[in-house]
Amino acid sequence: MPQYAALIYSADVDWTLPEYGTEMKEYNAFGEAAAAVIRGGAALYQTSTATTVRVQGGKGGDVVTTDGPYAETKEALTGFYLIECADLDEAVKVAATIPAAWDGAVEVRPVIDFGG
Repeated sequence: MPQYAALIYSADVDWTLPEYGTEMKEYNAFGEAAAAVIRGGAALYQTSTATTVRVQGGKGGDVVTTDGPYAETKEALTGFYLIECADLDEAVKVAATIPAAWDGAVEVRPVIDFGG
């Protein structure tokens, strides 16, 4: 069965703080309800903890790092689920139940299977 990455875009907050407990209960409820199709996933720390890496001049060139995310946006990539669904229609139905879809966005993208 095909797999899909459900990329979560939501407010760039520290989800470990107690004030987000209500929202985390919604994610836990989603995790329980969709357990049959979830194959992995993780929440990400805030974009302020990100380091962007570029290699100038191509392979073997100078490594340049920048504090912060690759792009500044209103909503940040805050987590993802790896889901296994029969097709894109089913993946979209599952993504619509992820709490971020209600006030942010969930990007659903097919995962390439290289057979390994």
